[in-house]
Amino acid sequence: MKRTSLLTIIILLFCFKSVKGQYYNTGQDPASVRWLRIKTERFTLIYPKDYGQAGIDLARSLDMAQKRMPLVFPGKRMNLPIVVHSLSAESNGYVAWAPKRMELYPLKEQNAIPGDQNLLLSLHEFTHAYQMQSLNKGFTRAMSLLVGQQMPGAVSSLLPLWFLEGDAVVTESVLSNTGRGRFASFQKPVKALTLSKDPYGYDKMLNGSFRDYVPDHYQYGYQLVSWSLSKYNKELWNNVLDFTGRQPFTIIPVNIILSRETGLTKRKLYYETIDSLKVLWEKDTAGKEQYTALSPVKKKEFINYFSPVFAGSDSIIAVKTSLSSSPSIVLVNPSSKNEKTLFHPGFMYPYRLDYGGGMIVWAENRPDPRWENRSYSVVIVYDIKKGSAKRIGYKSRYMAAGISPDGSTVCAVEAEQDNSCNLVFIDADRGEIINSVAAPPGTYLQRPKWSEDGKWVTVIYLTDEGEGIMSYSVHEKRWQVNMEPEVVDLQAGFLKKDTLLFVSSRYGTDNLFMKTAGETLQVTNSEFGITDPDISGNNIIFSDYKASGNLIGSVTFQNAGAIKTDRSFFLIDRLDSAYKDLPLKFIPEETTSYSPEPFRKWQHLFRFHSWLPFYADIDKVQSDPLSVRPGFTLMSQNTLSTLETTLGYEYSENGEHLFHSKVLWAGLYPVIEAKVGYGYNRRFPARQFYDSNGKRYSGVISIPLRYSTGWFSQYVRPSLTLEYLNSIYQVGDRKDMGQTELTWGFYFSNYSRSALRDIYPLWAQSIDLNYITYPFDKDLFGTTFIFRSSFYFPGIFRDNGIRIRYSSENQDQDHFIFTNSISHPRGYEDVISKQLNTASFDYVFPVAYPDFNISSLLYIKRIRSGLFYDYAAGKGNRHYQNNGSGQVAQVPGTEIFRSYGVELLSDFHIFRIPFMISGGIQAAWTDKSEMPVFKVLFNIDLYGFNLGK
Repeated sequence: MKRTSLLTIIILLFCFKSVKGQYYNTGQDPASVRWLRIKTERFTLIYPKDYGQAGIDLARSLDMAQKRMPLVFPGKRMNLPIVVHSLSAESNGYVAWAPKRMELYPLKEQNAIPGDQNLLLSLHEFTHAYQMQSLNKGFTRAMSLLVGQQMPGAVSSLLPLWFLEGDAVVTESVLSNTGRGRFASFQKPVKALTLSKDPYGYDKMLNGSFRDYVPDHYQYGYQLVSWSLSKYNKELWNNVLDFTGRQPFTIIPVNIILSRETGLTKRKLYYETIDSLKVLWEKDTAGKEQYTALSPVKKKEFINYFSPVFAGSDSIIAVKTSLSSSPSIVLVNPSSKNEKTLFHPGFMYPYRLDYGGGMIVWAENRPDPRWENRSYSVVIVYDIKKGSAKRIGYKSRYMAAGISPDGSTVCAVEAEQDNSCNLVFIDADRGEIINSVAAPPGTYLQRPKWSEDGKWVTVIYLTDEGEGIMSYSVHEKRWQVNMEPEVVDLQAGFLKKDTLLFVSSRYGTDNLFMKTAGETLQVTNSEFGITDPDISGNNIIFSDYKASGNLIGSVTFQNAGAIKTDRSFFLIDRLDSAYKDLPLKFIPEETTSYSPEPFRKWQHLFRFHSWLPFYADIDKVQSDPLSVRPGFTLMSQNTLSTLETTLGYEYSENGEHLFHSKVLWAGLYPVIEAKVGYGYNRRFPARQFYDSNGKRYSGVISIPLRYSTGWFSQYVRPSLTLEYLNSIYQVGDRKDMGQTELTWGFYFSNYSRSALRDIYPLWAQSIDLNYITYPFDKDLFGTTFIFRSSFYFPGIFRDNGIRIRYSSENQDQDHFIFTNSISHPRGYEDVISKQLNTASFDYVFPVAYPDFNISSLLYIKRIRSGLFYDYAAGKGNRHYQNNGSGQVAQVPGTEIFRSYGVELLSDFHIFRIPFMISGGIQAAWTDKSEMPVFKVLFNIDLYGFNLGK
């Protein structure tokens, strides 16, 4: 019971993403960036100087959002730093609370919904900030004095993610005339599952599944929060936040307030919401069309086919995704229902293809090698006949692409850093820019599509007022507006002669419409919505959403007729009624004058945000949550996440007083890490140790580089480590006083993109080299060379994996032998070898996906197993007992170590805590014993908790 309580406390205290021992860190912007700052009463906005006027525009939207927030969070005020990463080719936002800040990636994405994107992003992220602020009261506020800013974040783990994100979607929808809660594309995954099968259990909705597709906590959360607010009490969730902050020690504060005000628990609220929505949504699907699938039969698999395009008389090309495989581009034969994989793309969002002249094009994101907060987007052109792909662009920001019918010219939306954009025409063969056309002022372009005759390129254009459609005449070089902007989500738009075809959410379900001769006709009448239409002659294909994922459907122009779709039911309709007293139109939107000033990085190096009344190395806590010791820990991370500082005192299990300090500077191209410590560092066996006062100094210079070549991603990290330890070692009559250790390191990995069910990567390789020398004591300590390698391959069956490892270590010294850096075969302990070569083979496979829960105590997502065989040959072996405190024997010559065995693990959640835990047992049979050696395996996935967009 004591261990369980301690485990729970530790998990609560580490509710933020851990990066190299610190809390949530999104990475760094280039060192060359010059920063500006705008300070207001409500926030401090820090943004790159090159962001220009867009920084002032964003400040105005943040101000507008802050003025609206008290309408849903009465009486709350705050001021927090907000960092803008405008060099990223991704759109997102985060709120972290250790240290307290907001980080924005303000690029307008290709799937953006209508409306002012800055305002929507601001409303969503401010909701998370106000949620955290609302928790900082009572017991939580008192405990913050003891542990710092991490306490509200820790307490927030008592709140389900579906509430935290669902509440933010509600706020962005209620406090604007747009927001995701108003659009069909956002609610269709929950709607399709609700109407197509029995609802998932609450724990499955909460924790996800490896067996079935589960909509995310944004989608489910919005429905639950909006239903409860519209039916019960507008202040319900504010009361939950207030009570949770004041009395988190009740462990179940959400259920206490829900029960008090609604008579429900979280679980009962979920079932009430889903059951009620099912009744309301059943009316929406009456009379809808069921389109025959041109794509292969799915059986019971969740499979998506995105962006189907015609590629011949009986061939369709589409992007395929599933739970068992990473995205791939496939060639589908509708007649035989067969498919063939053509290519594995890199990171695409959205999944959108275009076809012309035997070529397929799409846009892919590519990371900057060093700076995480700078990324690019390139165009990929794939030649179907040659089976080869080439890249257009390098350090470019091509966000979406289309190709002319003859395959000669690519048109792409090029995003500028200041949020403006251009329509760029590029020679598909040479990759040279032919023409660049600026988008009309105040518009942002999405999803370019050529007309059948190659004369026009049609785009969806986004403004603060909504979305519209316009076309650019390639020959006349002029824009033509086809549809004025409205608060209606448009998924596609293109011309066929004088007819405009477009996908619109106007009636609550995404369907295809055509506008010709001043008349608008409805072409599809889908049950849950269609996307990505493509035309060949009189035939139209599209992605048609179902509970089992998108299938490829088809219609002809003869299907077009009068509009027959009544508006679907949205909970936002009830919320608008519940919040009808919000005086949105009376909020003064006065013009504020903003005065940007330089932000000096050197003046803001430290932000001490959290501390712990014990010592914990967060990296070790992930694999051993009980590896905490008496003492304290003090943590700092500056606003730009370039400097991390940790100070700590530890009273070790051996009764030693240890002092730890670390400074990590990532603001330059090389990353520099320095440590100063007081305490022992027993890499040598204890008996060789003579005397020491345990001082240790170390420094590491490394250059972490990451690359992407499409389906594969690479990571390279050369490093140099210098460490001084003032230990004293006795060698005969000689005392060696102080050792300087120099380590040259090089790490390389190459990984294919993984699917949800992958235990191992499908294809991967890694190499880790280390050369250790003692420049001032080489005659005493010699040198050590360490080599590690791993290779991953697909298994015999789907979701199976193979790992083959080879490692080698050679210690070239006569007086001392170090503890090995590579492992002996599993089942062998307390053995040290001067020369060691090891090889291992692992085969892993899933056993079951039970999705089984015991109330709120345990939820098992997957049971998996693995078989292994290890082999090693060691020279100069020494066998120890009592954890290395006494030597048993020294074996001359070469000694062979072998073991084989089995591992059985489960991936599970406990107490509905959002972190997945992997735990199980390992049984290893060795040559030295007929009985197996058992070992408990345990790991917590702490990587990934943040409040985002």
